[in-house]
Amino acid sequence: MICALAGPAVTAHAAVPAERTGPDSTSVVTQDDVHSIKIAYRAAWAQRQVGDYLAAAATAEAAIADCDALLEGDLAAMQRMEIAGLRTRLGGLADAARSDHKAALAEKAAGNEADESVLNAPAAYEIEAQMNREVERWITYYTTTGRKTFERWWTRSGKYMDLFQATLRREGVPPDLAHLVFVESGFNVHARSYAAAVGPWQFLRSTGRLFGLTINKWVDERRDPEKSTVAAARYLKHLYTIFGDWPLALASYNAGEGRMLRAIKTQGTTNYWDLHLPRQTEDYVPQFMAALHIGRSPEKYGFDQVERDEPLAFDEIALEGGVDLNVIARLCECPLERLRELNPGVLRSGARGGDGITTLRVPRGLGEQVAAKIEAGNAPNQKAHLVHNVRKGETLSGIATRYKVSANLLALENRIGKKNYLRIGQELSIPTSMAPPRLALLDPGDPRASTAYVPERNIRVPAQLDISGSEPDGRYIVRVKRGQTLATIAEEHGVTIEDLKAWNMLTSNRVRRGMRLKVRTGPTAAMQLAAGDSAAIAELRPPGMRRYGGSIRETIRVRPGETLGTIAARYGTTVSAIKAANGLRGTMIRAGQRLRIPGRGGAAIASSDAGGTHTVRRGETLGGIARRHGITIGAIQRANGLRGTVIRAGQRLKIPTG
Repeated sequence: MICALAGPAVTAHAAVPAERTGPDSTSVVTQDDVHSIKIAYRAAWAQRQVGDYLAAAATAEAAIADCDALLEGDLAAMQRMEIAGLRTRLGGLADAARSDHKAALAEKAAGNEADESVLNAPAAYEIEAQMNREVERWITYYTTTGRKTFERWWTRSGKYMDLFQATLRREGVPPDLAHLVFVESGFNVHARSYAAAVGPWQFLRSTGRLFGLTINKWVDERRDPEKSTVAAARYLKHLYTIFGDWPLALASYNAGEGRMLRAIKTQGTTNYWDLHLPRQTEDYVPQFMAALHIGRSPEKYGFDQVERDEPLAFDEIALEGGVDLNVIARLCECPLERLRELNPGVLRSGARGGDGITTLRVPRGLGEQVAAKIEAGNAPNQKAHLVHNVRKGETLSGIATRYKVSANLLALENRIGKKNYLRIGQELSIPTSMAPPRLALLDPGDPRASTAYVPERNIRVPAQLDISGSEPDGRYIVRVKRGQTLATIAEEHGVTIEDLKAWNMLTSNRVRRGMRLKVRTGPTAAMQLAAGDSAAIAELRPPGMRRYGGSIRETIRVRPGETLGTIAARYGTTVSAIKAANGLRGTMIRAGQRLRIPGRGGAAIASSDAGGTHTVRRGETLGGIARRHGITIGAIQRANGLRGTVIRAGQRLKIPTG
């Protein structure tokens, strides 16, 4: 339910107001007349949000008629301006509702009729719940040794699962991705990892900000259940745009797209289940698949009897400027902790949204009550907190006098005392007072009025793969036990030593206890890379890898038994030249893999250095960069206006051609 004169997403369905006649044009206009029109506006907006477009248009048009009747009377200038503004917004809302209705009808008649095959086809999920021995291993863990932990996650998921899935669906990604939160945080919105990843979706500070989340001393939207889910949906959509395969996209969410693209390039496979990745990432997708199997069939795994938390229920209220949660709690007549629970992204007692609009969640059914009290002028003044940076020579008493607050209160607020003295550069929180909260008057469709609003960000896609997808069948991981050798492992699983070495990129027969080895069985043991996938890998240019700057003689396909050495000898080149031309770090290649054979000359240059520029990397010197590009230090200095030889990591330098 929305309690601002705005149009954010509606959580609770609003009831249609009782039919009433317009006011008599000869009567005196009262605040009750204006208030009833505002209520009609909110009701029409709620009807539009739940898809009842015709009812929304009718409610808005009835309120427009009331506005017209009021405008015919003798009004004060301020009253006339307010009512005229309401009429404009109601007109826009009515037009939008009618437009939505037409669009819905057009979509139904757009050649999407269901034929016999569609009517009889079983329903399918957007994400395939893949199964192999690794997934089975995690299902076994979650249902036995780790059952108590998963039961705790399962209980917490009841509070957020519906909200997460609705948000993911609205963002255009499969709602089943909500099961990723089991793996990330166990549905704990306050979770914090050893790497400082925070919230249910475990965003790092840099990634969260990249996808539009606000993170400062007052607000950390990584903890907000809706905003963080919006950011996660956009990040996952970005990753799926790159890989076109959900296992690879999910692995990239854990390890980063750059690392995944480089792994695909250097290892010559696009199948997630064949890639050698960090231990955490190799377990990540099987854990997700296990959680997905359990989530889809909880009764099969004995979780249907586990009690789950009640789904999060709330109304939304959009306010102008900063908001004191203590005041909103008083207006709601609920404990402050209840508001904190509904708004976990707010770190302190005050909150301030972007662009001057702060949208908060309040307990279900109290939104209209809070809005009515604010409109009636029954809201108390709010406490605000200014920030003061302590400068040299300042004292606590002097700062308190400047802001007209008590010095003792200022010391208490900032924990300053005999053990913690005032320091130069310290940021002091200055408690002060400001006007009561005011409802935000927003245009229809203004996204800032929703607690799910996250600003859009345009993120560059570094690459796009057109591949056949990850296939889990016949693939699993074994761990080397004491006394085992590569020969005994190969015999135990019915494969050859050469197969194990190729699948695990081993250059010798030596293995150690605890090592994880990838194994294939059945038809997958002899399966080669698809031609389309091989071509995609050959053309792939991952960020951060060195780009080949020489000519290419031809592109070949690796035959069974070939090595880089035999290929280099056959074409009269070197192993290093082939590795540089194909962005390879090791010497392992696969049968069916495409390799570019270099011509004479050519060198590998950093992919970020194209176009006559060079980005300085840590440890580089001006002399080293000059030698690398075959020019003098003086030439680089003149091209970049440098007087000395001092450069810094990340600095971009122009590289002259001669």
